[in-house]
Amino acid sequence: MSFEENDDVIEQVGYRLMAQGVYFESVEKHEDRIEIEYETIAPGEGVPHQQIGRMINIFREAVEEGWEPTTIEATAVDDDGEIRGTWKMDVEWLYALEDDELSEVDFSEHVLESLDEPRV
Repeated sequence: MSFEENDDVIEQVGYRLMAQGVYFESVEKHEDRIEIEYETIAPGEGVPHQQIGRMINIFREAVEEGWEPTTIEATAVDDDGEIRGTWKMDVEWLYALEDDELSEVDFSEHVLESLDEPRV
């Protein structure tokens, strides 16, 4: 099923993420990606790596349930709207992981290498 055919997938993902302390502020669908701005209630500065991993796992679960993979570009903000960082999950990394051309560790490294956090 494609995202266009099933607009409630991102809403379902959003509900699952609320349990992880992640709240979607905005979601913009593009032909080749989805841009998400979300509020994290995790303490501290920057984007918690463990939270990124949980978010990716929930998106991967959606793919396993039939959602067509796409690139996710995410911006994490705090409760004041200040940017804590950005990261992405490239659809090509997902395909490479699925085809055993990329290990779980390498996949995670790609995501973490995309992480950009403002200097305080």
